[in-house]
Amino acid sequence: MAKKRAIPKRRARKKPSRKIDPALQLVKIFGALAILLLLVVSAGLLTRQFLRRPATDTPPVASLPVPPVKTLEKPTYEIYPSKEPAPKPLAKLRQLPGDHPPVVAIVIDDIGYDRKIAARLLDMDAPLTFSVLPFGPFSQEIAARARSKGHEIMLHLPMEPKEFPAVNPGPGALLNQMTPDEFIGQLKADIDRLPGLKGVNNHMGSAISTSSERMRQIFTILKKNGLYYIDSRTTAETVARPSAELLQLPFAERDIFIDHFETRSFIRKQLRKLIKRAQRQGYAVGIAHPHAVTCEVLAELLPELKKSVALVPASMVIDTVMLAQAAETHAKRDTGSTNHEF
Repeated sequence: MAKKRAIPKRRARKKPSRKIDPALQLVKIFGALAILLLLVVSAGLLTRQFLRRPATDTPPVASLPVPPVKTLEKPTYEIYPSKEPAPKPLAKLRQLPGDHPPVVAIVIDDIGYDRKIAARLLDMDAPLTFSVLPFGPFSQEIAARARSKGHEIMLHLPMEPKEFPAVNPGPGALLNQMTPDEFIGQLKADIDRLPGLKGVNNHMGSAISTSSERMRQIFTILKKNGLYYIDSRTTAETVARPSAELLQLPFAERDIFIDHFETRSFIRKQLRKLIKRAQRQGYAVGIAHPHAVTCEVLAELLPELKKSVALVPASMVIDTVMLAQAAETHAKRDTGSTNHEF
């Protein structure tokens, strides 16, 4: 029997060993770490989302500067009583030496939302005073143009009304629910928004104006910044005057609201009231708003106004009042009189 021939076994070929590139290994390690970090961050965000506290109906405290408003929708300009607001009690000035016509300041509130109306007012041949909302979409642009044309600029300071939160005074508002630090911080941020300010008056503010503590907080900052204050008198219970007197802050009050009813006949009547008021007490402050009908009637009656009174920036009315008060105090000191005329 023939023997089977043995088939030689094939030797397995050795595979060549692959050398691992250290740089490639590092890339893989860092990639894995990056994916792990991304997963951890994503898990944290999802957990925060699910554990977030439910929203409440309480309005948030505006403790930090509010970003500029992007909408062009006009805000509520003012909250007026159901009947015509009463003027403040008549306070006749002691006549200063020399022949001085009555001085009148017309303050245009709520500037910052309507560039066309602002341009019409700026082009008038009259030293109007422009009170600018701090965060209106065009506030800084209009304020800069007004300054370049020689007009006086005020901050129209948003303050909480009694109707809050049903009525919102707008971005940058001072609210009673703020802590003192939040309150003062917001006020400083509002002032910083508008370079070249001369003074301040309140936008709404019927809830703040009745608080001596809040008004003293405001006036302390205004005095440090060399600013005057005009009380818009949006409430008969305002305590702005005694608070200003306590801190010796340059101060005046609104005498006449000019256009809280937007009709030609009413605005004409109010402007003539403003003239009469000035002729009786030596000065007057009128407040108007950027309405088209206000522009038209104001342009129509400018010759009559200029003939009857001296139209001046608001600061000149305040200077006149402060000088007259000083003269009154000096006269009483000389005579020993206790009879108060102012």
